[in-house]
Amino acid sequence: MARTLLFISADAFHATIWNGGMLGTTQTFSNDANGRENFSAFLKHHRDPAYMLVDVIEEDFRLETVPHLSGSARKDLFARKFEQFYRGTPFRQALLLQRQTEGRRDDEMLFSALTNPQRISPWLDALLVNRIPLIGIYSLPNISTPLIKDTPSDHILLLSWEKDAGLRQTYFNNKRLHFSRLIPVNGNGSFTESVATETPRTQQYLKSLSLPPPGEVLDVYIICHARDRSALQASLESNSELRYTYLDIQEQGKRVKSKNNFSDSDATPLLLHLLASKAPGSHYANSDHTHFYMLWQLRRLLFLLAAATALAGILWSGMAFWQGEIYDEETEPLLVETERNNQQAQQIQQGFANTTVPAADMKTAVLLSRKLSQYTPPAEEILRELTLVLDKFSQVKVAKLAWQASAADAPPSAYPAQVITLEGSLADFGAEHRRALNYLERFQQALTQQGYTVIAQKLPLDVSSKGSLSGDASIAGSGGAQFTLKIIWRQTE
Repeated sequence: MARTLLFISADAFHATIWNGGMLGTTQTFSNDANGRENFSAFLKHHRDPAYMLVDVIEEDFRLETVPHLSGSARKDLFARKFEQFYRGTPFRQALLLQRQTEGRRDDEMLFSALTNPQRISPWLDALLVNRIPLIGIYSLPNISTPLIKDTPSDHILLLSWEKDAGLRQTYFNNKRLHFSRLIPVNGNGSFTESVATETPRTQQYLKSLSLPPPGEVLDVYIICHARDRSALQASLESNSELRYTYLDIQEQGKRVKSKNNFSDSDATPLLLHLLASKAPGSHYANSDHTHFYMLWQLRRLLFLLAAATALAGILWSGMAFWQGEIYDEETEPLLVETERNNQQAQQIQQGFANTTVPAADMKTAVLLSRKLSQYTPPAEEILRELTLVLDKFSQVKVAKLAWQASAADAPPSAYPAQVITLEGSLADFGAEHRRALNYLERFQQALTQQGYTVIAQKLPLDVSSKGSLSGDASIAGSGGAQFTLKIIWRQTE
C-alpha cells in the first residue's frame, strides 16, 4: 500500500511516495507561503497515509532517573517533567530505557522533544487542512535503532549523513538510544572531513558523561557508500578507545528489503524506507495530529466488515442454493409418487357406480351403520377376555355358556349390555369346600379386572343367611362343585 513520506530538515522539506518497497521521485518545497501552497496542491493528488520524519538540530535529549510509578501518578510525573524541560512545545516524548535492578528499582527514562515547533507546525497545519491521515511524527535518531540491532558491541556511536540535514551522530548503550547530535551541512566541507573532525569531539563529550565506562571501547559505525569508504579509512584510525566499522549503504538497503539504488552516502532514502516498512509507535504526534488517521483506520475497518458481511452473505446464499438443489432432488421422487397416487385415486373414482344419492345422505348412512355396529358386537370381542381368564383357571369346567343383549343392564353405557350366563363346576377339590369357594372367588375377581361385572347366581355351597347348612359330600366329590355366574359385558364408548 502506498505511503507519503515527509522529511523535515534544517533548511529543507520534501515529500516522497513509497510503494511496494520503492521510493519515488522526491519533491522539494520551499519554506514559505508559495512552498506551502505547492505542498497543498501536492496533497490533493496524494491522499495516502503519511509519515513525517524530522531531522533537525532543535531536538533535545535528557536522561533522568525517576521513581517507578503507574497509572495517573506516572502520567502526572511525566507532565511535570515536560513542563520542567519542554514547556514551549507539544512535540515531546518519554521513553523507558530500563528499570534498575537494585535499591528502589527506579526507571531510567529518556525525555526528548522538538524544541522549535515553528519548524514543523506550518507543514502539519497543511496536512490537517487537507484532512491527510498522518500516522505519526518520527525522530530520525529513534528510527535508526534497527540498523545496529545485530552488532555485538554495547557502546555504539552511529554516524549517518543526510544530504539536506547534516551529519547525525547517535549514541546507543546496550542498543538503547541515549544521546544524538546533528552537525549541520557545511558547504565547504565534505562528508569525510565532517566525520574526521566531529567524531573526536563527540567522543570527548561522551567521556565527560562517563560514556562508555572507562576501559570500554566506543564502536563507531559509519553508514557510507563504497566510493567514500576508502577516503574514510585513510582519514580515520582506530585506537584502544575508538574503533571504526563501515556499514555499506547498498548492503543495508538490501537487508531492509529496499528496492532503491543508493548512488552516494546520503542515508535519507534508507531511513525513509526503514520508517515506511518498520514504523514504530509515533514519537511526537498526539491524538489531534493523528485524528484523520484514526478516522481512516475506522473507515477501512468498516469496509472490511462490510466486505466480510457481503462474503458471508454470498456463502450463505450459496449454501442455501445448494441445499435447495438437494431438496429439489429429494422432492422429485415424492412428487412422482404423489402424481401416481392421484392417478390411481382418479381411476378408483371413475370405477365407482353412478348414484343419485347425495353425499350428505351417504355420510349419514355411514355414521348410522357405525352406531348400529355398536349394538351387535361380534362374539369374539365379548368372549376374548373371558377365554383368557378361563385359560388361567384350569380347574373351572364350563358346562354351558350363553349370552344375550340386555338394555336393563346397559347403564352407564349407551349401548345394550351383553349378559353371559356361565354354568360350570370346580374339579379336583373333593370335600374341601372352603378351598373351592376361595378358588371361585379369585376367578370372579380376575373377570372383574378384565372389565366384566360378575354376579354369582349359584355357588357350590350356599353360605348366605337364607341358606341351610346341608349337603352331600359324596355328591360334591363325584359330580364336582357346580356354580352359575351372571357375567355382564358393556360396550365402551
